Amino acid sequence: MDTPADYESASSYTFTITATDIAGNQSNTGDITVSVNETIEITDAQTINTNIDGGVEITDTGSLTVADGADINGDVTNTDGGSLIVTDGGNVTGTVTYVRSISTTNWYLISSPVTGQDIDEFVANSNLATGTGDNIGFSDYENATGIWTYYQAGTTGTGNFVSGKGHAVKLNATESVRFTGGFNNENASIAVSSGAANNFNQIGNPYLANVSVSEMVTANAALLEEQTVWLWDEGENAYTQKNLSQDLEVAPGQGFFVLTNAAGNFSITEAMQSHYNIEDTFKSSDNRPEINLVMTNGADVRDADIYYIDGTTTGFDNGYDSSIFGGVTNEFAIYTQAVANGTGRDLGIQSLPNNDFENMVIPVGINATSGTEIIISATSTNLPTGIHVYLEDKDDNSFTLLDDSSTFQTTFTNTSNGVGRFFIHTKTQPLSTDQAELNNVSIYLSDDNSLKIVGVQQGDTQVHIYSILGKQVVSTSFEGAGVNDIILPNLSMGIYMVQLNTKNGKLNKKIIIQQ
Repeated sequence: MDTPADYESASSYTFTITATDIAGNQSNTGDITVSVNETIEITDAQTINTNIDGGVEITDTGSLTVADGADINGDVTNTDGGSLIVTDGGNVTGTVTYVRSISTTNWYLISSPVTGQDIDEFVANSNLATGTGDNIGFSDYENATGIWTYYQAGTTGTGNFVSGKGHAVKLNATESVRFTGGFNNENASIAVSSGAANNFNQIGNPYLANVSVSEMVTANAALLEEQTVWLWDEGENAYTQKNLSQDLEVAPGQGFFVLTNAAGNFSITEAMQSHYNIEDTFKSSDNRPEINLVMTNGADVRDADIYYIDGTTTGFDNGYDSSIFGGVTNEFAIYTQAVANGTGRDLGIQSLPNNDFENMVIPVGINATSGTEIIISATSTNLPTGIHVYLEDKDDNSFTLLDDSSTFQTTFTNTSNGVGRFFIHTKTQPLSTDQAELNNVSIYLSDDNSLKIVGVQQGDTQVHIYSILGKQVVSTSFEGAGVNDIILPNLSMGIYMVQLNTKNGKLNKKIIIQQ
């Protein structure tokens, strides 16, 4: 094979290196030298362990690993799905440009994958949308207030992008955004804060290669309230959540949210980098059973996932259960709550044990305004033979089979906001209403230590709570309303038994009070 140095450089020339070329090329044992006005183009997966003296262009389909501490002594351009990893202390001595195509004029979460990019210069060179007053389509999320703040026209002196900090952009037309600066070959330590409104922090991938969600949330587990990242899905105009149960490779230039339990520093390291492989983006291992619930109002689509994974529980499993994004108001949403002891989290992903399907009843929550007509469908894969998915509607005491040809449809006469009306059953045959009543009931402590009882739709219900020694400490009653809150007295730390007496029989549940 001819090397780039064999070509005359009187005019601009791009020399394409392919995997076949590198496999039998002597240039892999000595520096690859590119003459003036010449560029090596990487169009597929490459590993090179020698210096590259000249420019490099990595296309959407290309990936380049520069190994053994070698350098690229020239400029690098990386486009869309292109990926660059430089290992063992190697570096890029020239200017790095990352080009990301933006296919719509919707909002996107971004992060700079280069160092030294001036924000004012980036805004000036990007065809950003304009809004009310001097608002420009470049925004930061503030957890002190729970709202977005917008870059103002004419702003100067903003400074450079901070490595690993996330932002949002909205273009005036479909085109590309361009980051230009130095190569980032350092680990990132991103400051995160506790806000007065919430603890959601917007961060992002600081590298020119992908980083794994599972590696990031595992490494930062002590800092996170939930081992989850939330990404903006511009196609559905909503946030989506990813965790250990469904890994994702976060692309260069992509921003996302995390929920922290305190102020601190979120770590993203060079070791977490990998080259993009579309077959491995979503890891659904061992053909596990799954249910995907989908709800539409004819314009918007929302969904919630249920996974059945060995080792998970019917309670909240951090890293395998994930709440829907809580940094904004979710006026239209579908979610589930834990089968048991979920502390009221609205889950976009719920992982359950891979057994006992017929005895797990899953509360389904829906947020929708009065007058909204919805259609709910479900796609199930790898469920045990004979197991089917049924949606129970307590309002009309009905069970609807959700399969490839059956959906549930209703119009809300009142605004819906929470659980208590709908439940998912995985059964060989549908339940009768009376049989389902007690199975549906979920009892857990709210954050304020009140007792939340979900699933008793109607009828007078007595509540008795006993200490572990059998002493009755609470006795009260309520009229079933789907979701009922019982204010508890100041009880000591310990295990208690809750007994419900309903029109369909008795139910006993254990709770643990921790103070």
